[in-house]
Amino acid sequence: MSAQLTKELRALCHEHHVEMRLNKGFSNGEAQATQALTYACTAPDCLVHYDISRGYFQIQNGSGNEWNQMPKVNCFLDGAPMYLAQIDREKRAFRLWRCPQCGTNLTNEDGLVGLGPTKIQESGAQP
Repeated sequence: MSAQLTKELRALCHEHHVEMRLNKGFSNGEAQATQALTYACTAPDCLVHYDISRGYFQIQNGSGNEWNQMPKVNCFLDGAPMYLAQIDREKRAFRLWRCPQCGTNLTNEDGLVGLGPTKIQESGAQP
């Protein structure tokens, strides 16, 4: 795991575009619970979470994880699930995704920022 894990991320909820808060006590049911840094949306009644090793997911009724209709954007350098780091309210379709491991940035407009074009696929994401 990278030293980036100890640094708090500024992940945005992909649904509400608000900054998510770190849930240090969240357990993902694995033996290595200390590595389960999970972020939760701050919007009322939103169940969207982000985990640096699994990406975006939803908590259903306080137990279990639902992976349907969650954005799946992975870093092409290390395969880590990226998080939504920035939007542009004037250009509603703009999304900047960032890798929590290596800091690589991707946009849905220009591909990989600074290193050349690449495509992003959001499986099941609603426009």
